[in-house]
Amino acid sequence: MAGRAFDAWFFALADPALPAPPPACPTTPDPAQLCELADWHGVLPAVTRNLRRLDAAAPWARVVLARAEEPLLGRVAFSLRLRKQLEPIVSAFAAAGVPALVLKGPEFADRLYPEPVLRPFTDLDLLLPRDALGDAGAVLGRLGYRRDPEPRRKHPGDYGEETWGLGEPAAGAVELHWNLVNSPPLRRRCSVEFGDLAIESAAAGALPTATPASLLLTAAIHAAASHRFDRLQPLCDVCQATRGAAGPLDAAWLGDTARRTGSAFALATALRLAGAIFREAACTSLVGEAACLSGAGRFGRRLLTPHTVLHSRTLGAGLRRQLYRELLKRA
Repeated sequence: MAGRAFDAWFFALADPALPAPPPACPTTPDPAQLCELADWHGVLPAVTRNLRRLDAAAPWARVVLARAEEPLLGRVAFSLRLRKQLEPIVSAFAAAGVPALVLKGPEFADRLYPEPVLRPFTDLDLLLPRDALGDAGAVLGRLGYRRDPEPRRKHPGDYGEETWGLGEPAAGAVELHWNLVNSPPLRRRCSVEFGDLAIESAAAGALPTATPASLLLTAAIHAAASHRFDRLQPLCDVCQATRGAAGPLDAAWLGDTARRTGSAFALATALRLAGAIFREAACTSLVGEAACLSGAGRFGRRLLTPHTVLHSRTLGAGLRRQLYRELLKRA
């Protein structure tokens, strides 16, 4: 199912906003492969919703929708379970005065998407100051969580996160981040901590929330540093934030923070890819508005293309993404 015509068709179906009817499907897709591709990229809910609106009468589309029912129900059920898991954590952190932001997952689903079900998630992430990790761990411990042993990796003790779990198969992991960039080598060039983000004050019994511009920066760094653009879902997050789904963006703050934290290269690459994939002019416009972004990421633009993202599991795409990671270390 390769080719530019198929790519353009799939990108349109994956757009949670679907601003315009997509082009006609250039070929009869294999339903199993199409479902697997959409599920891998985290866009199965949007693809099936848009198929129902556009091509549900086609025989192959009916097969796709039937095949998608079980994985969709599984994704929705797990996301709902994680939401229930998050509620006591937020209440306990707020009561204990632990400063933290809920990252990605339910925060993106609720604030960036027209329907939260369009943005499934598989774990819970919170960002907090590094010196608050001890207090946060104590709170999780009282709730029955235990910290998972750190895997044997190159930089023991220096990664930007801790993973906690309940020890139950049905429970999802809770990750405490003190930096949006987990990898120590990448963090030497790009580092965004709790204090670098702009936040909005919290209501009683709740945690503070990130501003719309902080949501965008978080989404871009997640796409670049954590995923190296191997999936569409993080770029959907970037596109939706740039469209103003969570509110107007403070472009001046965004540009200044990207320059100060070394994240301009990651942000510019994410905006350019999201703009090209979803044909969103706001992404291109924002690159021009923030002075530090206009010249950033040009090598990344040549190295990574929409086709590379969609077919990220091919050998050629893997090599390009690895080269991009090397560029991130030096950008």
